[in-house]
Amino acid sequence: MARDKLIFGPVKSRRLGRSLGLELVPKKVCSMDCVYCEVGRTTLLTLERKPYYPWEKIEEAIITASKIQDKFDVFTFTGSGEPTLNSFFEDAVFLAKKLIKKPIALLTNSSLLWMKSVRSAVCEFDIVLPSLDAGTEEAFLKVNQPCKGLKLEAIVEGLKALSKEKKGKVWVEVLLVKGLNDDLENLSAIKKVLNEVSPDKVQLNTVVRPGALSNILPLSYEELKKIAEFFGDKAEVVVDSTSIDRFKRLVEKGISRKKLEEELIAYVKRRPATFEELLSALDAEEKVLSLVIDSLLKENKLQKKLHEDKIYYIVY
Repeated sequence: MARDKLIFGPVKSRRLGRSLGLELVPKKVCSMDCVYCEVGRTTLLTLERKPYYPWEKIEEAIITASKIQDKFDVFTFTGSGEPTLNSFFEDAVFLAKKLIKKPIALLTNSSLLWMKSVRSAVCEFDIVLPSLDAGTEEAFLKVNQPCKGLKLEAIVEGLKALSKEKKGKVWVEVLLVKGLNDDLENLSAIKKVLNEVSPDKVQLNTVVRPGALSNILPLSYEELKKIAEFFGDKAEVVVDSTSIDRFKRLVEKGISRKKLEEELIAYVKRRPATFEELLSALDAEEKVLSLVIDSLLKENKLQKKLHEDKIYYIVY
């Protein structure tokens, strides 16, 4: 599915199965500039809610999704920024609940859960996957790099309110970055919040793809397992050791998102290439390569050409 139609996928999700995504804000409109974000640096750091995409396009996307429900397991509000920033978010949720018979899910950084209208709509989701990467303001500033005016306290209060009003499941994701938010003080503070929020699951993650900033490092699988034990019975590690080890090797080789973009452009300047050829030649992870190609296409730095029923990527 083309992203200019706001729906994309289905993509295979570790946590949700076959997920059809709905994009509600352009790349990259967000209330945070998280150091680990695989989409890249935030270009519009804001808390302002507005119609970043018009209602007509959102409505068309949801109607399209309703016609292909055999193709996906979950319809997920997600994308290249924070979906709740779109002022049509609430309307989109209620239309999706009306037309989509499969579960609907939300990936959110939790920044607007303090708003009653947003939270009321969020409560309609079958699965809410909010983020909580920090329990202290210091760690929050280091890892999430929030928009001016956004405080950790508001996020925590929003999560607490959600836990009382929710109708579906809440799976809180905690993404840990080596040396930034994995200290005992921050972990203890996160645990305190989680105990108060009492989500259905706590899902521990770490950096396994090139993020917004270079040289950020993952925790080991063993470290994550120990932290899961510290958090309690509801906590689980949702990333495998193979992905962590692979990313460590990429860091050691100096493979950053920017470098991958440069290597890809250099490669296709020499010869047009299919996705499969680039995947092999650049030793990249499939999802990361897809994101990089998507970004380069939008920036008109890369073009597609159909030849003998195969799509080749080229640079004019």
